[in-house]
Parts: sequence; structure tokens; C-alpha cells
Amino acid sequence: MTNEPTLHRTAWHEAGHAVVAWAQKFTVTAISIRPGSDGSRGRCTHEPAGDCSIPEERWRENIVAMGGWAAELACGEAVERTYDGGDMKVLLSRVPDGRVDVELGWAESEAERLVRENLDRVARLASALLAREEIVGADEIKALIEGE
Repeated sequence: MTNEPTLHRTAWHEAGHAVVAWAQKFTVTAISIRPGSDGSRGRCTHEPAGDCSIPEERWRENIVAMGGWAAELACGEAVERTYDGGDMKVLLSRVPDGRVDVELGWAESEAERLVRENLDRVARLASALLAREEIVGADEIKALIEGE
């Protein structure tokens, strides 16, 4: 079985990052399901970027990184693992040795909880992404997430 994502799954993945970032009080500035020149299937950009040398900021960033996978699970198209190995590489690169299982498990649990609590927001944003492919602008993204 291939793990190549559908566009629907990619939209949910990126919307998951965005909604989880919003729930973590980040400002989401761009979200896209256009393939990147780096081979990525989409992207979600938020600010400010956390200083991952500070545990609390690293934890918030880890939760956002796991938001894509949590939304893939929620959309029903996830298979055995996320298609986006880039998220995992970034997450694993910033977690100190000996803390991976604890921090990864906690981040995954928190991301899944936030996606469940905001499922309508993730679905609405994923639908907008499928229609437009890319949304740039913090105010518009926030309005879509909040249903304004």
C-alpha cells in the first residue's frame, strides 16, 4: 500500500498544523497545499518561531508539528504513519537525547486533543485550502479558523 497522500489528506494535514498553532496562540501567516520546490506537499507558517532551547517553547512547537498527523488521523485517510517525514525530522532534531519518547508522546496526545476539540475549524480550513490551494495573510487565516 502506498503512503502517497491525496490532496484532501494534505489539506487536512496543513489545516491541522494551522489550527493547532492558532490554539497554541501563534499567529498563522501562510498555509498552502501547493507542492514546494523542496519536495514538500504543503506548508504552514506561523510566528513567532519558538526558541526550542527553552523547554516550554519547544513543547509548543512540538505540538504544532504533531498537529498535521493528528488531523490526518481525524480525516480518516491516514494509514500507518504520516506521509510528512519532514515534520518528524524537525521535531526529532530539537528534542534532547533521552526525552524523545516523553516529548513526542505528549505532543502527539496534545495535538490529537486540540484537533478533536477544533474539528470543525480544521475541516473548514481544509475545505478552503482545497478550493484555493494557498492562503496568505494572518487576518484572513484567523477569520477562517474562527469561522468569521
